[in-house]
Amino acid sequence: MGERLRLPGLYRRVSAWSDSGEDWKSAASVSRGDRWDECSSGSERSGAWAYSDPEEPHSGRQAPLLLRGIFQIQKRSCDVSLTGSRLLWSPVLPEHPGSSKVQPQPKEESIDLKDIFSVKLKRRRLAGQDKGGTMLGITIFLCIRKGHKLKDNAIDFHNLSEDYCDIWYRQLKEILNGFPNRPKSLKVIINPHSHKGEAPNVYYQHVAPLFKLADIQTHVTETNYKGHALALLTECELQEYDGIGKCGLSSQLK
Repeated sequence: MGERLRLPGLYRRVSAWSDSGEDWKSAASVSRGDRWDECSSGSERSGAWAYSDPEEPHSGRQAPLLLRGIFQIQKRSCDVSLTGSRLLWSPVLPEHPGSSKVQPQPKEESIDLKDIFSVKLKRRRLAGQDKGGTMLGITIFLCIRKGHKLKDNAIDFHNLSEDYCDIWYRQLKEILNGFPNRPKSLKVIINPHSHKGEAPNVYYQHVAPLFKLADIQTHVTETNYKGHALALLTECELQEYDGIGKCGLSSQLK
């Protein structure tokens, strides 16, 4: 049987994402009386291996397969493949020895790796625990374009093996770090009076957490007077940053 995984029942849980020793928690406070129910990881095939080369969509060519293995996604055991440009998975169908019935082909889903802005190791920790914890798997954070807007999303790939998840995590990080034009440092300027004074809250509650997940360093300044944004851009060393972020500044920069 597969490894045993403790999951929460009627009690609250602590989940944390980490990489390179830096932790990002999904819950700030949890009672110390947490209890856990138990369920199986659902598969013995939890190792990573190379197999065949799936075709790249729309290319007509075979893409080199970097990793292949089993993860649990949305409570289903899935066969997951990683190429240099896509992450693909499909449900593992149960086998019925001796049955002549034709099995339906599982539906394959995929993600373009360029839509992923962060990958983290996911662990379960006790209340007050800042380091270590039980490995749960990998979380992929991505942004998908919906018309003129970007919609962020997260997908959990569950597997309890430390070594296994580390292999996948390092391979994904290597690919993402190899994409050009991804900022590592941003200068952010906020107009605190924009959107009826809500611009700072919008940034710190909705934007800043995404920058942190993407490992983007930020230097944030709030403007104090009309024309302050232009003065800041004139005075600061722009070569120290990969880009400029602005919140509520369209009128000041015209």
